[in-house]
Amino acid sequence: RHDHLFRSHNGNLIPTIETSTDSFSKDFVSSGAWGGHPILLRGAFKFEASTLEDENESEFWPSWNELMALACDEESDSRVIMHDPRDEYSWDLKLGHIDEELQTPGRKKWSVIVNDVDRFDPNLSEWMESKFSMIPQWRRDDAQVSLSQKGGGIGAHVDDYDVFLIQTAGLRRWEVGKRPISHQEESESLIKNIDVRILESWKDEVENDLTQDFVLEPGDVLYIPPRYGHCGTALVDKSMTLSVGLRAPSAKELIVKMIDDVSGNFMDEPLVARYTDHELLSPIANELDAVPRFQRDELTNVVKGKGKELVMNAISSMLDDDAYFDKFFGKLVTESNRLRIDYPVSLNDLGHDDRLDLGIWGDANSSIKAVADGEGFLYAAEGVAWAYSKLDVEDEQVCRIFVDGKVWEVALELDDITSITFVRDMIKTRQISCQLLQRQALPKELLAVLKQLVRCGYLYGSDD
Repeated sequence: RHDHLFRSHNGNLIPTIETSTDSFSKDFVSSGAWGGHPILLRGAFKFEASTLEDENESEFWPSWNELMALACDEESDSRVIMHDPRDEYSWDLKLGHIDEELQTPGRKKWSVIVNDVDRFDPNLSEWMESKFSMIPQWRRDDAQVSLSQKGGGIGAHVDDYDVFLIQTAGLRRWEVGKRPISHQEESESLIKNIDVRILESWKDEVENDLTQDFVLEPGDVLYIPPRYGHCGTALVDKSMTLSVGLRAPSAKELIVKMIDDVSGNFMDEPLVARYTDHELLSPIANELDAVPRFQRDELTNVVKGKGKELVMNAISSMLDDDAYFDKFFGKLVTESNRLRIDYPVSLNDLGHDDRLDLGIWGDANSSIKAVADGEGFLYAAEGVAWAYSKLDVEDEQVCRIFVDGKVWEVALELDDITSITFVRDMIKTRQISCQLLQRQALPKELLAVLKQLVRCGYLYGSDD
């Protein structure tokens, strides 16, 4: 179906396909664009866009008014980016929640950026889960929304991750690069002495025909792979773009986190071993003058080789330990990238009256029983990543459940597919229903973990 599009892309044209909300996932996957090249999917979510109004949210997306109200909330992760379209060096950044009356000096145009929107909007969180389920939860980041007046934008920039740019309202013009930009090139191309990462070299990309222009209408989706430059500008007031960003740990992040992880926990011999050189002052070596005295302060290849061997042995001991790396990696990739204070709210942190106000959902035991009796559902806290793994640890098979950078472990009986199937379906649907809970009897250890997840707020109950 898309062969002609691939030929066009090889000719340095970014492909465009027509699709719909029902076929978005299938059409995107079959396009082969993932991780390879940008692509525009026209009309992908046209139906959702048609249900959106300024004042009221649709059953899928929040409205302009609701998002501006969220941006004014002290708990929101918001910022304002302003610039004068006539001056490429005029970019300003204001962090934190915004004032209700947003004022911009002179001819500057503004964009309000709100991160973590799916955490505050269960409808959006559920919609994202249904439309982007082809991507694992631990690879997905948050929902970010850009609200712009005419002429507003955040400038030409490069991201380290894949992103789906969904036009939910208004019109936005995008200039999209036809080639990836390296980290070194980006670093050398940034405008100096401003608080926003803007590519000063972007005008050269445009002039050299290394970009392609698109105007996105409500419901259109633009996919941008990592390291492809892009620059969006609102063509009308009240232009909204929903960014579904993804995440992928870099080698540097893995190394730094691993160092932090082992610094206070590991006492394995390869990690605490120190540099040794028993031959340095051995009688035989000195008698033969193996290392001439005038060279003894030199860092020779032999000396450096010993240092490398020390490091390699330590790293290998961690990478070869499957149980350790499984736990380390699972915690890392589910940990939130956002600063969240008291979220989700733990039942243990609520006062007695607050827990009483929640009724049956204010207690872990009664929550599990209520679901089993068909009185409601348990839902995964919005904006929190889940994952699971199955592995052998010390002659025992275990299932690990990773949530928000934490881990719970359940020992599995031989050929126990009940627990794994339950965990898989719970994480996939992000909820626990009566049917799921009663499908087969769950082991006590797994039920105990579910109760802990309820107490921590990662699962919460609702009658609906």
